[in-house]
Amino acid sequence: MSSQFTVLKKHKRMKTHLISLITGLILVALLAAGCAAPASTTAPAESAPAEAAAPAEPEAQVEEMGAGAIEINMWDGIGASDGEILTQMLNKCVEENPDVKVKRQIIGWDIYFDKLATAIVAGSGGPDLFVLWHSVMPQYALTGYLQPLGQEMFDEGMLPIEDFSPELIEALKLEGNIWTVPFDNYGVGVYVNLDLLEKAGIDPNSPPQDATQWLEYARLLTVDINGKHPGEDGFDVNNVDQWGWGIGWPRATVQPALYQWGGDIISRDADPTVLINSEASIAATQFFVDAVQTHNVAPKPEGVNYDELFANNRLAMYPNGSWMFNFMNQLDGMRVALWPYPRLGPERGSTLMWSHTFAAPATLDGDKLDAVKRIVKCLSDNSTLWTEGAGMPTARLSLRAGLEDKVWTLPVFDEQFRKEGVTEFASTKFSEIMGAVEPAWSAALNGDEPVSQALDQAAERIERALGR
Repeated sequence: MSSQFTVLKKHKRMKTHLISLITGLILVALLAAGCAAPASTTAPAESAPAEAAAPAEPEAQVEEMGAGAIEINMWDGIGASDGEILTQMLNKCVEENPDVKVKRQIIGWDIYFDKLATAIVAGSGGPDLFVLWHSVMPQYALTGYLQPLGQEMFDEGMLPIEDFSPELIEALKLEGNIWTVPFDNYGVGVYVNLDLLEKAGIDPNSPPQDATQWLEYARLLTVDINGKHPGEDGFDVNNVDQWGWGIGWPRATVQPALYQWGGDIISRDADPTVLINSEASIAATQFFVDAVQTHNVAPKPEGVNYDELFANNRLAMYPNGSWMFNFMNQLDGMRVALWPYPRLGPERGSTLMWSHTFAAPATLDGDKLDAVKRIVKCLSDNSTLWTEGAGMPTARLSLRAGLEDKVWTLPVFDEQFRKEGVTEFASTKFSEIMGAVEPAWSAALNGDEPVSQALDQAAERIERALGR
């Protein structure tokens, strides 16, 4: 029961700038923690949702690999099972580079950017190698803190630039330099419960082709405690036993649809136009508000644990990211498949893409810079291990071949990324921008404010963040 659309889950398997940067990155930390999102799902990172109830980890987990004379202090927020995969990869890399020792600090994404910004201001004690989301890269490059690591490694022939998505490379460019090295290229699809689909009479090999079909699927998959569907007499929206669709984290579920109506949050030029309150972006957001408030096929996001709903067979179609791979693999007894993010808008199909990237500080030089480059090259060259272990598609296009049988989500992600993927905007004001938009989406989805009012307010805050 597999096709190009449906793949069965395999079981068991300078000072002012710096002050502004700190303020902005605190907002990023809040976003990473999910504080701005009305759902339990984490930011596009690595913490396995299945471990959400585990005791809080220490502020930073430190691991040391290798015994070489050149010590690299590495920071990242990649924890849980995905963090274990990265540790295995780093062990392999220090074995191949015996003169290098890596001291890795794993810091939770909720405080990661705050601590990183503090280290930048301090000017010492910070990392020699660290992970940045591509979206926040410009905030660091603007301060002059970053080494143009990507540009140097491509120019030196250490990595083949043609083996990376041109759109992803473009997102990492600023002032003529490629500042970081992309590790992966991950994004959003729709996880579906095959048993619930089949019970509703929906062919798992036939994802919805347009908004009309999507709404019918969502209606058939939404059932109240009396077995009634939305639109039927007596349907009880206050006592729904099974939901057809979950809004989840708006950045991952609403944002991909903006492009389908011809919208975005901001334009992609040097002096960006604010687009979040354009007619297109309002229409895209309204589509999901209607799904909640009019069609009753998705719950209001506030207070909802979507991971829990899905794990308990109470959510049929769950839009979410590549980082859910291990969570889905842990759902023993449940048959899960991945569909592409559906075409809902009138302009085009689309899904959203991100990248974890490797960065180095501008102060790094000599043997330590050379060692960082060698470790980054090793991680990139072996990034199939990252894909196999964490489900995060490698950024190296040539390395994806042959992984389809090992990573059940990859064929769907890979195909849609090539055809319709849109890389999230990167901005020097990224955190302030998302800090304005996510609460507006939440207010609209929860019925606290009309869509146009909420997005107009977000646009005003973005304009102020952009200094206009």
